[in-house]
Amino acid sequence: MKLHQSLKSKVCILLTLLVGFSAYAQDIEQEVEAADDVEIQQQQQAPEDFDNLTPVETTDVDEESDPFAEESSVAEESPANSEDESSTAEVEEALPVPEEPAVIEAPVQRYAEPTPSPALENLPLVEVQIRQDNLADYKVRRETHGTYMSFDFEAIEFKNFISTLDGQSYKAVFGSDTVNLIQLGLDYKYNFMLGSLSGGVFYGMGKVDGDADRSLEITKYGVGFKFTADMIMNEPYVAPYVGINVWQMGFSEKSATDSFSATTQMGYNYTVGMLIQLDWIDRETAKESTFNWGLENTFIDVYATQYAKTEAPDDPDTTTDFLFGGGLRLEF
Repeated sequence: MKLHQSLKSKVCILLTLLVGFSAYAQDIEQEVEAADDVEIQQQQQAPEDFDNLTPVETTDVDEESDPFAEESSVAEESPANSEDESSTAEVEEALPVPEEPAVIEAPVQRYAEPTPSPALENLPLVEVQIRQDNLADYKVRRETHGTYMSFDFEAIEFKNFISTLDGQSYKAVFGSDTVNLIQLGLDYKYNFMLGSLSGGVFYGMGKVDGDADRSLEITKYGVGFKFTADMIMNEPYVAPYVGINVWQMGFSEKSATDSFSATTQMGYNYTVGMLIQLDWIDRETAKESTFNWGLENTFIDVYATQYAKTEAPDDPDTTTDFLFGGGLRLEF
């Protein structure tokens, strides 16, 4: 009786083990089928990516260390697995294989380098001149070359002058009256970064009257050179300058009974002055003058000068003290 119970218990244990193993095998089989279904769906959704798939390395599992190795191998050899593999193979065969695009190489065109023509090499260079911006500041708009036109007035008193008619001094004949000299000048102007250099010609005339029908008339003509610092500011509101003039004078004396005239040798006078710009008074009119007439600046010219004696001993004495002059200077 005891033997029968022991056998019965062993059989129950074996049956329980078999049922457990069979349930475990069914679970594994269901997981494999689910994985195959997911793989088929992915292949159907993106068949073009099959060629880009990289193989996945798998590691072999030691059968001795895995207690379920036999059961997994049995599951792989099951008919369900074989059917899944066959269906997967059919899907892969049905999917179109993308063809690689053909590469067409464009022909390379080679051009011969042009040879310069001898006629073109001998052509002269052409200078292109751009019109200045009349609305810009003077420092920006001015060009390399320019022109001055000046009108000046000087009150000259020859302190050592002796009359040729009667030997009297200038003060004795004319007193404190001066020779009112009016001059007209024209200068070429060269502009550079520090200022400008100018040189030109001038001509002037003046006369003084005394008692007893006495008169002295002079003419003055010559050349002058100046340096003007007109680049200190963007606009030359104030432009100091220094200069020297080389000239000849013609003297003509007259009295009630006699007259005398003569022309001196070369003499000179040096000048220190200042140009004061007038454009700021009416800027709009000044810009219109620049545009229509090329008038760059209008200045009041204020200066001090002194005359020296000529080299000829027989000439009338042209020495003066410092005297002041003024006038109008136009720059084109």
